[in-house]
Amino acid sequence: MAHRRWLVPALAILGLLTLPEAASAACSSIDTGKCTIELKTGIRMAYVETGPSDGKAVILLHGLTDTARSWSATMASLHKLDPSLRILAVDQRGHGSTSMPAGAECPKDPKSCFAPKLFAEDLAAFMESLKIPKATIAGHSMGSIVSQEMALDYPDKVERVILVATSNKTKDNSVVRDYVLNEPVLGSWKKALDAKGITSPEAIWNATPRDADPKAEEWIAKNWDVDPVADPSLVKAIVPETSHVKMGTWIGATSALLDFDNTARLANLKTPILVLWGSQDSIFYHEPDQIGIIDALRKAASANGIVAVWKQYGVDPLPASGAQETDIGHNVQWDAPDQIATDILSFIKTGKPTPDLTRAVITSAGTTIKTEPGKATIITLP
Repeated sequence: MAHRRWLVPALAILGLLTLPEAASAACSSIDTGKCTIELKTGIRMAYVETGPSDGKAVILLHGLTDTARSWSATMASLHKLDPSLRILAVDQRGHGSTSMPAGAECPKDPKSCFAPKLFAEDLAAFMESLKIPKATIAGHSMGSIVSQEMALDYPDKVERVILVATSNKTKDNSVVRDYVLNEPVLGSWKKALDAKGITSPEAIWNATPRDADPKAEEWIAKNWDVDPVADPSLVKAIVPETSHVKMGTWIGATSALLDFDNTARLANLKTPILVLWGSQDSIFYHEPDQIGIIDALRKAASANGIVAVWKQYGVDPLPASGAQETDIGHNVQWDAPDQIATDILSFIKTGKPTPDLTRAVITSAGTTIKTEPGKATIITLP
């Protein structure tokens, strides 16, 4: 049929055939810039998009204080694996280039404007605005919580859901509470803002960690956006973005997560679901977090007949230090973007991830991601 290749573009020029519209080149990757769209929720959302506009949609949601950049490597890999997919990565409310919530009550009560259900409302509005009737939703960390909310509150909009580094609940999570909110957010950063006269709710809402501490990026690089396995250039690009996230987001989103418990609600899940977890996750531990999400999804799968699969990345358990040191950790898609893309595509096409184990090997010469065919720890529920 090669001799007829001229026919398609010719018919298109004559207006007799409509070709699939490609994503805007202006925002096809994180490096070319982002598109923005006004949502009915009052949020101006920034996003990147690649692939044809009529392709099956995959939407990627970042974690707390991150941006769409968190998914950039995986997005590029997924597009390469299947160029027919329409892949979008968004900056969620109060993150990156997306606006802060505009409610007058927000500065006085930041938590009320960053509840997971509000993030889900934004995403539902985003899909409606871009005329995306249904999508596969993949979320990391906080984004995985939003993904749960989407699947539960807007099941007709969700084809399947993929949770990367997740839990059935973040209520009273000790890491989020003690090593983020209590210190430094409401500890040293808040005291530094007070000392500078930045004390009103509105002023604090709009301040950034850099306003509190000129060396905030150093703390972020050493304690928050730190990953011994990930591409150093990716982490280096993420750190300054994190330092510009406003205090209203740090306080509001973190406080809202500390109230979140989906243990009972997950029994109502009727969407195919895949969980991907790194063995050295220093925020969502194997116990209680993975035991909790597996138990909750087992009940959902048994009651509702859905596909539910849990897969582990890495083999080394979290060391006594409580920090990722030798294997894949909390930021699974930073550490193994190509493998995460492969598992996402496999789940879309077959309803299950690949059976292959992905682990990190760290030596004095550097870090290598190693894949061992057929050796992954996978739990298919119920």
